Amino acid sequence: MFLSPFQPFPPFFFMPTFRTWLNVHRRFIAPALLVLFFLILFFARSLFFRSLQFIQKPFVSSGTWISNQYQSTFGACSVNPDDYERLVAERNQYAIERSEIERIKLENTTLIKELGFLKQRQLSAVPAAIISRVVSNQTSTFMVNVGSDNHIVLGSAVIVEDGMFVGKVTRVDKTQSVVTASTDFQLATGVSLLNKTRTIGIAQGAAGNLIELKFIPADEEIHPNDLVITSGLEDNVPSGLIVGVVNTVKPEPEAPFQQAIVEPLSDVRRYNHVVILVPSL
Repeated sequence: MFLSPFQPFPPFFFMPTFRTWLNVHRRFIAPALLVLFFLILFFARSLFFRSLQFIQKPFVSSGTWISNQYQSTFGACSVNPDDYERLVAERNQYAIERSEIERIKLENTTLIKELGFLKQRQLSAVPAAIISRVVSNQTSTFMVNVGSDNHIVLGSAVIVEDGMFVGKVTRVDKTQSVVTASTDFQLATGVSLLNKTRTIGIAQGAAGNLIELKFIPADEEIHPNDLVITSGLEDNVPSGLIVGVVNTVKPEPEAPFQQAIVEPLSDVRRYNHVVILVPSL
């Protein structure tokens, strides 16, 4: 069959049978060509990346080997076991020294307040360190490192800071003593309120690290926030030591007395040192 150069397509393109087939299947030809194009593109891309990985692999292996050699050579020098142990020891020593400095600063601040109070009131006192404690729901006692050799006597008042009353000495040995806190159920202390009539009562430990004020005459006026101090009616407990502040008043209409709950202004559990008031030396 002769194909003229002026004919862009072979003669069979113009045959009736082929034109009919083309008209029938024309809507499927374009999608088929598009799918074929994407398949060719996908396989070409996959082949390209496999070739790239093959080229990169030697360089990656070389880089990893160099990195490992650097770490083993120079990293070992930066974490020398002896240097590490020395640095840890220095850090621990620094922490201990810092803790000791902070403790001494706190103790000095407390002692300055206590000495100022004692000088103002002209009281004799012995400083003491708390060496052990016994604390439960109803009990609060602690042992201090001074005793009869230091002029400590039974019933001596124990204070912190600016004359905050925290308890009394209830047992004395030669070099040690036991102090019962004001919040202990077994300790009773004579107190008075700083109200108009200077009401007198008995303060005794209560639940929740509080103090219960008992035997207050029913006709006395007491109010929340009234200040409670020692009355001075006991031996070895001078008047005016701050016990706490009235939190709640519990009147009993049919009873001759009323009661109140007092919140201590100082929690002896937060202190490591106290001051024990003693007879004049």
